Formats: sequence, C-alpha cells, structure tokens
Amino acid sequence: MKTEEIWDKYCKDKEHAIFVSKMSVKIFEKLKPLFPILLKYDNKKDLTLLKNGALLHDIGIFFEKIYNKEHHKAGAKFIFDNLPDDIEEDEKIILCTLIRYHRKSLPDENKHKLYSLLNEKEKEKANYLGAIIKLSDGLDFGHLSLEYNINFEYSKKLNVLTLFLTKNIMLNASIKKIIDKKKDFLEAVFKVKLKVGEY
Repeated sequence: MKTEEIWDKYCKDKEHAIFVSKMSVKIFEKLKPLFPILLKYDNKKDLTLLKNGALLHDIGIFFEKIYNKEHHKAGAKFIFDNLPDDIEEDEKIILCTLIRYHRKSLPDENKHKLYSLLNEKEKEKANYLGAIIKLSDGLDFGHLSLEYNINFEYSKKLNVLTLFLTKNIMLNASIKKIIDKKKDFLEAVFKVKLKVGEY
C-alpha cells in the first residue's frame, strides 16, 4: 500500500493528520529563513518525507492493542514491518522515527535501537523533521483542525525563538501548556528557547 492508502485505512482522525501535515510544511517554510540548515531538506524527497511522517503520525492508535504498545511506538513498528510502496528503503527508519518521536521521549541512540540504526546525517534529518512534526501535533492538541496563522521571530542575541499565534487560538489557555510539553524536541534540535507570543 502507498502512504495515502495506509493513512486512509488506519488513521482514525484524518482531519487531524491532514492538519499536522500541512502545519509541518508551514512551520518548515517559516523556519527556513531563520535557520538556513533547513535548506538542505528543501527538496521534493525530504518535504514528502515530512508530509508523510506527519500524515501517519497517529496510525499507531489502530495498532496499540495488536502490538501492546503506546501508539507512537505501535505506529513506528507497523511502518517498519510494512513500508509504504512510495517510500524508498533508505527512508524507512527515518519515517519510523518521525512517527516514534511525535510525543513523549526524545531520540536516544543508547536506549532506542531503531534510532541507533541511523547514520549521523540521517539522525540530523530525522531530528529536524521530527521536531517540526511534534510541535505541529501540539498546535492541534484538541484535534479541532482549526485554520490559523503562525509566525516566528528569532533573536540571535537572546537565542530565543518566539512562536506567534493568532488571538483566536491564544484565547484557549491550554495552548501554552501543550506547547510547553511539545517544544522539547524543537528546542533540543534547533538549540533555542521557544516562547509563545500573540499577534
């Protein structure tokens, strides 16, 4: 099966998955001018990997009982065992890690066997793309898939990255708490402190 067929068959909240996929690309585009290292991933192959990782990030919900694992781990295992037809073999483990690290723990090559199989360049790619997906997932914490604008400002002097959200989303007091839980990956990879501001 291709990625979209897997998504269509096993994703329980399709609107949320689409939102996270679109938001991941939006965040990538917003961060690219601020962090030129992302330019190396600004190509069709890597952007497709980002979209697909985001699209499939929650499919593990379908497999939690089958694999007896939490959904981020179950989803990664399913993709490892059932690589989508439109994903190249050399991208398989990266795709698995994009799914694996969209919640909870950060990658650890000493504890996580799958992640340890990646070489340094692959780890870097998985980290940057994965951090973006994790933050995108947090921006739809209520699975409402609401359309809203985001922007970023980066202060090199303070090493602070500010995420600006529109007022309508900021009215929900939970958004800051959720972002605080989801920002750890992005802060570790981009080596910044992430703050939330309002338009």
